[in-house]
Amino acid sequence: MAYGTYDKHVLTEKDKDAALTPIAVDAVAGDKFTITVREPICITRFGVEITTAYAAQTTNQKVSLDKRVTHNSDVGREELAVIELLNGYADGHVYFKDFDSINLNVGQQLVIEQKVAGAGAGVAGACNWHICWHPRAEVAANQSYMHKL
Repeated sequence: MAYGTYDKHVLTEKDKDAALTPIAVDAVAGDKFTITVREPICITRFGVEITTAYAAQTTNQKVSLDKRVTHNSDVGREELAVIELLNGYADGHVYFKDFDSINLNVGQQLVIEQKVAGAGAGVAGACNWHICWHPRAEVAANQSYMHKL
């Protein structure tokens, strides 16, 4: 029995775990991944999946999701969410932050940033990130970076 209606999605090779590059606990602070918005979207969640258990940190790793309002520019960059990864976070667990819907326009960017590198003797840990989003109905004329030919 089904409750309501749900979109159906297909998992393919591009979705395999090996296609992802985890952010190591002790990775150098800085931008790790940038995603350019190509159609208007709305985002609602930022999360991480633990791929290597976290242990022996004296300084906890922090990973953030930022929004660039202007393509390839940090002017006006907004921090949307930060996840602090703690000792004892186990492999396979998912941690996330929900937030009120955030609209993104074509040409804006989402940036996954290593805010703080984890540190400590024998430090271990790594995570993959994910962003939950849905399409947003919008006409091209309302998108300054979108041009119909």
